[in-house]
Amino acid sequence: MCNNIIVLYIFMFIKIIALLILPIIIFIKRKKDYKNILIIIEIITLLFLLICNIFTINSCVYNSTLSGVQRTINRNRIVLYNELHPNTLDTSSSGINAEKDYKTYTGKNLYYFNQNRDYMRNTYYECNGNKIYINSFGSSITSFSITISTLYDKNINPIELFNYYKEDNKDICSEEITIEKLYNSTMKRYGYITINEINSSQIESSIKNGGLVIAYLKANKNSKLTCDSVYIVIYNIGLDGKYMIADPSLQSSSFVCPYSSNAYGNIINSNNMNNSWTLEEIDSEAVNYYLVKRG
Repeated sequence: MCNNIIVLYIFMFIKIIALLILPIIIFIKRKKDYKNILIIIEIITLLFLLICNIFTINSCVYNSTLSGVQRTINRNRIVLYNELHPNTLDTSSSGINAEKDYKTYTGKNLYYFNQNRDYMRNTYYECNGNKIYINSFGSSITSFSITISTLYDKNINPIELFNYYKEDNKDICSEEITIEKLYNSTMKRYGYITINEINSSQIESSIKNGGLVIAYLKANKNSKLTCDSVYIVIYNIGLDGKYMIADPSLQSSSFVCPYSSNAYGNIINSNNMNNSWTLEEIDSEAVNYYLVKRG
């Protein structure tokens, strides 16, 4: 919340009232009958700021200065991907191996890839002279790569899958990269996979029967999993009935959703994959579910 510019301006306004405006008015109107009311308002306002300073939202008080607001704006500002990446094009898929630190419900190794790793984020394609990097568009590709690698027990990394997709879809600048199109490219090379759109009531049985579920999420004001939109993989169910997810776009440190995002001000925790989630929590952000399994 304290990376929210509007909230910081509100706190700044309250501080100006409490520390400047009300004392001046009380001094000027000290002989008026309503002076005591103004003093009570002043005390309440100062107590509110003191409580905020002591407890959980103290950073709102600290940051509610002109310099603090500017720091917050700078921190929230989205930096263009062109400024973050080198100008070399590397679409080689060699040497990109999955992190197999997780197990599916049926005991398979989950081949986890993250699109923000150095070996992946330098991959881009060009549209109208602009470089579009995989860590800005690649959660669909990466989540599908996680899924099929796990089902085949074979390292099929996202760059390899992206290269297949480019071979099959020449005009990638004008077309959205969808799970269905990725499925078509994969079937041509590997076969024996089925994909079906399902609803949330089918997720539990799907995972217990050896399938993996790709969920397409879109952010809202209460989002905990994404600032805008993302594809994730639901791969296991804990003893408590909660679900384990693989997020291919998860950052190495927690961050606040930037000003231009749908979930502006919310915190996306870097520990999300070590937590388990209720179906209701996932479903509150989900738009579509896709069951992927061996044919």
